Amino acid sequence: MKKEADVVKELREFEKSGKLSSVARNTDKETFQKFEPIDDSLNGDLEKEETFGHLDETYSFSNEYGELYEKLVENSLEGILIIDFKGKILFANPAIAKIFGFKHAKETVGKSAFDFADPKYHKRAIKDQISVRMGNGGVLNTYKAVTASGKEIWVEVIGCKIKHSGKTANVVFIRDVTTRQKTWSELTKLGNKYKALAEMSSDAVLTIDPLGRLTYVNHSFEKMCEIKQDQIVGTPFRDYLSDESIYLFQQIFIDVRKNNQIIENVKLELAHGRKGITPIEVSLAPLKNSNNKFTEMVCTVHDITEHDRMEEELKKSERLKTEFMNIAAHELKSPIIPIKGYLELITSDEDTNEKTKKWGKISLRNTERLLKLVNDILDVSRFDSDTMTFNMEKLNLVEILDEITEDMKPAIGDKKLAFITHIPKRLPYILGDRYRLEQVLKNLVTNAIKFTDQGSISIMAKEEEKQILISVEDTGIGIANAELKKIFTKFYQAYTSNDRKSEGTGLGLFICKEIITKHNGKIWAESKSGKGSKFVMEIPHI
Repeated sequence: MKKEADVVKELREFEKSGKLSSVARNTDKETFQKFEPIDDSLNGDLEKEETFGHLDETYSFSNEYGELYEKLVENSLEGILIIDFKGKILFANPAIAKIFGFKHAKETVGKSAFDFADPKYHKRAIKDQISVRMGNGGVLNTYKAVTASGKEIWVEVIGCKIKHSGKTANVVFIRDVTTRQKTWSELTKLGNKYKALAEMSSDAVLTIDPLGRLTYVNHSFEKMCEIKQDQIVGTPFRDYLSDESIYLFQQIFIDVRKNNQIIENVKLELAHGRKGITPIEVSLAPLKNSNNKFTEMVCTVHDITEHDRMEEELKKSERLKTEFMNIAAHELKSPIIPIKGYLELITSDEDTNEKTKKWGKISLRNTERLLKLVNDILDVSRFDSDTMTFNMEKLNLVEILDEITEDMKPAIGDKKLAFITHIPKRLPYILGDRYRLEQVLKNLVTNAIKFTDQGSISIMAKEEEKQILISVEDTGIGIANAELKKIFTKFYQAYTSNDRKSEGTGLGLFICKEIITKHNGKIWAESKSGKGSKFVMEIPHI
């Protein structure tokens, strides 16, 4: 409130020089006259009524500073009142009229300034004015006030003692702070709301100052550390972390502060209380003041003991499931191989009659399907247990693609589909497992044949930057957009309608993705329902 302080300074300087004779103004005549001189004695009794001279309709300045002082008072954004010992208003500037809802400032003259204060604030206002009268000027207080129309507002007041027409009076400067007070009230309510939420949170909520010291902790952190809140506040947060976690926390603390970024879900260890080491997950966010300066950091701490236990149980369950699948697949594979062998002998033996050969071919076809299923299960269990081995070597993809083309021609021809190939004569070499890459390509072409009844199937390859792109495209039933992101999931099958002609386990595409991933490549699908599908694999070349 620098402006008001300057006016007060001027008033005091005027009084010391003896040049200021009065501070009242007639807004109609724009002329100034002196007050009648009166006795300034308090007689040691603050309750004694002080009688001022007759208040004329006009006031005047009898010195060269009158015009300057008039402009300061008339144009001030803050209201200015001069009141006597009893609180009666002797002078008011135009801003007072605006603040309290009067048409003209002179309407307030003669009224009690205390009438503008809310009744609950009368005692405070009177006490503050007596304090000013005793020489204790400056910022007084914030009061709830009432306008001429009965509207409640908030005002901020400063005051000082002056000589007015030879008598002691108080001058007060009043600023309407209703908007600020409402904003502050809302912020306080909001702060209390969030504090209540923090106190009720099952997760620990902390605030940390720029030096890493705790400035606030909720009850949940008390329980984690088994220490009272008043003993925790003021201590460094690192004191509650394990030795292995301190360095990591300091690094993320610096990152949050330096980069003004939120860091979430960092795993640390709490080393306090009877529980010993407690695994926790920490998220941190910076807080700044209105000048965009870092003031503190808010931190949430989540006890993940139960989460880790469940995660370990799931891993254990997954390991047991993988082991079971591996054992079951091996046990199934053992009798299937000789059965397949004998069926092949029966179907190829010249002495076997046609009827038996027909049954043998049906049995052989289903045996091969069963063997493929068993091999898929074995592959999945190897991927899950990370025991899948790859024989990586320098490969010529053109040779592999040509072989796949020759192998798949009969099956494509049986369905009377056009077979389109665009394979360059030369492609850069890649590092890969020949058997596994053939497995992927055969799987993709087999799927294309399975779900295409008319049209064509295409195999295309090309070099693009440091990658080789191979695509298998068909004109079959296609895949809905909602299914595209799921088809590479284990056991997922997009075609699940009751009239689905082709059977499968939902493992083929999962295995394809795992194999390509092991080759540092990517695989994806592009499709629209009813308009065919395109599977693309991308593998880096040497």
